[in-house]
Amino acid sequence: MDHKPKEVESRKQRAFRIFHAAVAALLKTHAPTAAQRLPDILLSKSQNVSECTEYWEQFRGECEDLAAISYRHGSLTQAIEWEVLKLQTRINSASSCQETPSVPLFRDRHVHIGTLIQLWQRLSLETEHELAKQGYDTLFDVGPWGGFNFAVQEDGYTRMPFARLTLAVGSLPSTPIEDQGGPFYKDFLPRYLAALESHGVTIPYEFEYQHHKYDDSGRLEELSCTYHFPHHTYERRSFVKVRLSRAFETVEEMTLYDFLGLLERLHFTTDWDAYREQTKDIDARFDLQDFISLSHITEGVYQRTVAEEDLLVEIKDAFRGAIRDRKILYQYLDVVKKSKWIENLYWGIAERALGIRKYQRPVSFTRDVCTQMPPRLLIPVRRHLQDYHRRLDSVPTSASD
Repeated sequence: MDHKPKEVESRKQRAFRIFHAAVAALLKTHAPTAAQRLPDILLSKSQNVSECTEYWEQFRGECEDLAAISYRHGSLTQAIEWEVLKLQTRINSASSCQETPSVPLFRDRHVHIGTLIQLWQRLSLETEHELAKQGYDTLFDVGPWGGFNFAVQEDGYTRMPFARLTLAVGSLPSTPIEDQGGPFYKDFLPRYLAALESHGVTIPYEFEYQHHKYDDSGRLEELSCTYHFPHHTYERRSFVKVRLSRAFETVEEMTLYDFLGLLERLHFTTDWDAYREQTKDIDARFDLQDFISLSHITEGVYQRTVAEEDLLVEIKDAFRGAIRDRKILYQYLDVVKKSKWIENLYWGIAERALGIRKYQRPVSFTRDVCTQMPPRLLIPVRRHLQDYHRRLDSVPTSASD
């Protein structure tokens, strides 16, 4: 008897199924019985919405009655909006990465971030499909973790030459991860290295698995696979990294988790003289670098003042070299501290994430936000980054540096 091979579920099919299950789980634990049919209604509507349509605008009316039900410092309506936003991204990403990039990936060792993200999306979808054929049930969400060379110029290329590329990969809890990588890395890395080589960057298959993170039960939730270039040092870091997490489904959650921890530490640092004495200059420089480069994810939440914007531009330029001087480094740290930029940003995020105004009560991001990311924070962050990356895709190569 002939046996037909099992048909592999498409990304769209997986996305619809996972969306339905996520909304059903939310309503089962938080909504009245009358709302239990909502997942079926939303799924039916989502399967008939065109890709160019804003999904949430089509679903908003169905979910308004849930706005009075609390969920993670916001409402159940916001929680469903977050699931809808993830669904739309998952559906649309498959078609968007099929477009041929109009801008070269590298130019004089500077990286075009829009083209790089398109490359990552294409390779991750290929890997996702390959894992689906092997019976693994997951969805990948990819993007840049940050790093200072992701601060881009008007033409979409990085301000600094290629030095650190960190690809962050969010995925479902079902994603298999092993101490030495696992199925994702086994399939993705060869594709990635071949793609980079086609663009003129050759990297040997000499990666190190590091930064293993486990949950309270001892389950491995995240690890990174890193290649360090021969000229890499602690002070002049140069590497290619692929960071995979199954604790977070999206890159925004991963980056916010890291950035909020840094922001909280800087906000609660009251003895800057001790900080200066006890912190290595290189670590202080990377604290400032990460504050500058990662804070862009919050631009949909917090509007910088004119003075903060001017300081941001000035520090970006200083990182081309001047800030390696200890005196200049600490001058900028002092200016950032005295400007109250850290404090203003901290409370701006606290208000958006938790609905708490400045000094209304003590706030700990580690306790109140990072343990359970509020959808009311994630939604504007993801929408901002999606719009930002779309703009990078479309900038002309002739834009001024």
